[in-house]
Amino acid sequence: MIDLKSIPDSKEHLDTYEVENLFQSWSYQPATSPMRVTSAKGIRFTTEDGRERLDFSSCFVSHNIGHQDPRVVKAICEQANVLTSFAPSLSNKPRALLGKMLEAVTPGDLSRSFISLGGAEANEAAVKISHQYTGRRKIVSRYRSYHGGTATAMSLSAGDARGWAQVLGGTELVRVPQAYCYRCSFGLEYPQCDLRCAQYVDEVIELEGGSEKVAAIICEPVTGANGIIVPPPEYFPLLRKICDKWEVLLIADEVMSGFGRTGRWFAVDHWDVTPDIMTMAKGLTCGYLPLGATVVRKPIGDRFKEQFFSHGATYAGHALGCATALAVIPIYQEDGLIENSEKMGAYLLEKSMELKDKHPCIGEVRGLGLFVGLELVKNRKTREPIMGVDAKIRPGINPKLQVAKKLGELGMMAMAANPSNVIAMAPPLIVAKDEIDEGVAIMDKALEEADKCAE
Repeated sequence: MIDLKSIPDSKEHLDTYEVENLFQSWSYQPATSPMRVTSAKGIRFTTEDGRERLDFSSCFVSHNIGHQDPRVVKAICEQANVLTSFAPSLSNKPRALLGKMLEAVTPGDLSRSFISLGGAEANEAAVKISHQYTGRRKIVSRYRSYHGGTATAMSLSAGDARGWAQVLGGTELVRVPQAYCYRCSFGLEYPQCDLRCAQYVDEVIELEGGSEKVAAIICEPVTGANGIIVPPPEYFPLLRKICDKWEVLLIADEVMSGFGRTGRWFAVDHWDVTPDIMTMAKGLTCGYLPLGATVVRKPIGDRFKEQFFSHGATYAGHALGCATALAVIPIYQEDGLIENSEKMGAYLLEKSMELKDKHPCIGEVRGLGLFVGLELVKNRKTREPIMGVDAKIRPGINPKLQVAKKLGELGMMAMAANPSNVIAMAPPLIVAKDEIDEGVAIMDKALEEADKCAE
């Protein structure tokens, strides 16, 4: 009989299990174990060596309210003592309440939700709903985007080298540039460009069959892992008009940008735009338990009263996950975290501009709320990127990974190993001014590694 209760758990054994028994995400499998976290509180976490470190990424933009909030931990424990989960064909109280709460916080008439276990699943559901509702197969996605690691979601993630290994599937794909003013695909300058990037979407939809063939366009309102790209304020209102013109659904992927990250409940709220479908995860439960949701406007939801809804999952509407979200979402309001994101985000952007003045490797600083990116270049004048788009999937160290390594040595984690040339700073929404000063000071020192590659 295998003794499953006596697996050795010394540090050496745990390190071996990490290397020999587990896949590490988005990487060549390492020869040594990653740093092991033993605890976390607020905006800090402690590693096995006893060192306390600063989390300036919110665990990849998920722990918006910080780590180990006792109110959420208590809610999880209370729900676990009553009902952890049950078959989704039957109701549970947390699921029903969360459906109503999501209607309350999302814009416009977004009202019916499919509750899943993460952002990729939420986007998979959004594509299926688009196909079923419109009867069309084509989905437009934008280059330099990331929508998740599952098959369809990864196919939608255009221009992300991590998806090159993916066999495309799940939908008929059409790809367009996004509103990336620093590197305009049309070689134009805002605002004289007259939003050519949006006009191009209009043209592509027509060429791809318009309202007969195109079901939806999916967009991150503020691009996350691929560059913290903030569009001009006119972009999404114009995109909304284009979608209405062709009766094409607008899907807003708010997995990263949602729940106060940009200084509003959702990033689309900055432009008073209501998408037809909104996807969310990360800040929905702040990573305390896995959960995602796909929320649709009322006419779309009502259609499926008469049309079969062809999607589902064993863990859909998971009771423990929904109870976690019910505890998390009110905290944004009660603790003024959305307002703090706006205020501290402006301060973080200001301090980041000072970094640009000091470091020749920074080509542009941009952001919205507590979602700020530093784009690294070899040459500011030519805007030559500091590394190629394929650097993430190639073996060896690159300038951005050097910065990430230095950050680790200095006691901080930021999004410096993401695919783009941008280092993202996205601390929890509870962050205070002195903590931003601390994080920026550490980033200041780490950027010296990238300066070595700049002209």
